[in-house]
Amino acid sequence: MLFIYIVIFAGLFGAIGQYLDKHLVNIGISRKDYFYYMCLSMIPFSLIMVIIEFYTGQLKFEFRFIPIILLIVAMFLRYKKQHTIVGCLKYLNPYEDSAYLTLSIIIAFIIDVILGIENLGVVSVLSILLTIIGVFTIADSKIKIKNLQKDLIVRISTSLLMSYTTHFILQYWSNAVFILILNIMLTIIFSKRYNFQYHKKNKNIIKWVLIQQVFGFAALYLSNYLSSNSVTLSSYVRPTSIIVVVIISLFYKDKKNKPSIKQMLGIVLVIFGICLINK
Repeated sequence: MLFIYIVIFAGLFGAIGQYLDKHLVNIGISRKDYFYYMCLSMIPFSLIMVIIEFYTGQLKFEFRFIPIILLIVAMFLRYKKQHTIVGCLKYLNPYEDSAYLTLSIIIAFIIDVILGIENLGVVSVLSILLTIIGVFTIADSKIKIKNLQKDLIVRISTSLLMSYTTHFILQYWSNAVFILILNIMLTIIFSKRYNFQYHKKNKNIIKWVLIQQVFGFAALYLSNYLSSNSVTLSSYVRPTSIIVVVIISLFYKDKKNKPSIKQMLGIVLVIFGICLINK
C-alpha cells in the first residue's frame, strides 16, 4: 500500500514539475542555466532530507570505490540529461514529452528480462507492443526535427542509465546523501562563470527554478526510493504522471497545448501498456 501512495505522489509532483519546466523554457532559460540552477537549488532541499534521514536512522554513507565510480557516472548522466530537457520542451508539450520517455521504461524492462530479474510473458509482450504503438501514434511532424531527435535519444538513454546507476549507488548511500553529493559536486564544477550580478539579472528564472524544485525534488526523491528496490518498480510513476499531465492540459484554452483525439488514443495505449508491464 505504501508503494501505491509513493507512485501516486511521485507521478503528481513530476507532472507539476514538467509544466513548470515548460514555463522556464517559455521564459527563455538556456540549457546551461537550467542545468546549473537545477543543481544549485537541489542542494538545500537534499540537505533538509539528509537531516531528516539522520534523525530517522535512515542515513547511510559508505566511503568505498564502487559508489565513487557510480557517482562520477551519475554526474555525467545528470549533466547530459539536464541539458536535453530544455531542448525537448522547446518543441514538445509536457504530455508528449512524458509519453516519449516511456520508451526508457520498456528498454529497462527488456534489460531486466535479459538479466533474469523479470520474466517475459504474453502480457509483457502485449504491453511492450501497446506502448510502442502508442508512442508512434502520438508522434507527429515535430519528431522529424533533427535537434529534437538527438535530445530525445540522449534523454531517454540517460534516464535509463541513471535509473540503474541510482539503483546500485543506493546500496551504499542513502537517497538524500546521494542527491546532495551529486549536486554539490556538479555545482562546484560549473560555478566558474556565475557570479552575484549574473544571478541578480536572472532572479525571475531563479524564482521559478526554486518553485519547480519544490515539486521536482519531491518527485526525484520518491522515484529514487522506488528505484532503490527495483528499476522497473518505478515504471508506474510515468503513467501516473502522464494522466495528471493530460488532465492539466485539458484546462488550457489554447488548442496547441491540448492533445488531439489521435494523441489521446496514443496516450491511452501508452498508459495501458506501461501499467501492464509488471503484471
